[in-house]
Amino acid sequence: MMTIKQRRFVEAFDGNATEAARVAGYSPRTAYAQGARLLKNVEVRAAIEAREREPREHRIATREERQGFWTAIMEDPSEETRDRLRASELLGRSQADFLDRVERSGPEDVVLRVKLPEGWGPDPCPDA
Repeated sequence: MMTIKQRRFVEAFDGNATEAARVAGYSPRTAYAQGARLLKNVEVRAAIEAREREPREHRIATREERQGFWTAIMEDPSEETRDRLRASELLGRSQADFLDRVERSGPEDVVLRVKLPEGWGPDPCPDA
């Protein structure tokens, strides 16, 4: 069974093992050696070959797959804290847990009404 980093390596591999190892979370200092080692791993090599046989459109992750991936990283205690925090942030953004700042320019007499999803507090714009 492959580790999370090995699965990330398989997903990131596009012909450059060093870059794929770095993207997968291996140290930039050891990425070259790790990439070469991973390409010799029978299970990793088989996963890369299986991925390459799939039609291209099937390799694009769905929203649920991305959320599962971020959740796995967030819950993995062997991951670095910054990576776990980033995964939790991406997961939260994918579920609209945060509101981004919106700037508007134009005539001052324009009224912007926003209806928040149910459960997000009192409705500030009952007419929206």
